[in-house]
Amino acid sequence: MRFLPTFKKSCSFERWLILADHLKPHMDKHGLKLIVAMQSDDGTKIYDLGEAETMEGFEAFVSDPDVIRMRKEVGVNTDSQQVINSIGDFTSS
Repeated sequence: MRFLPTFKKSCSFERWLILADHLKPHMDKHGLKLIVAMQSDDGTKIYDLGEAETMEGFEAFVSDPDVIRMRKEVGVNTDSQQVINSIGDFTSS
């Protein structure tokens, strides 16, 4: 399943990308894949298109204490995380 979540952050986009790289082992463990990420114009939010093998894997990832700690350490407001919608077909050029 593909999904579009968003969350607030206080770190730079570059720092968040480093975090995403460091979270890759946790994402792999829970069956998640980051397809694309983008930042809001004002730099306060991330929107990312992700894919999960199961919804349980996504829920396990966002509730993993190590993931929560790593995200908070760089300035992610974990309480602000919300899934905007599930995603069907998409294309990239």
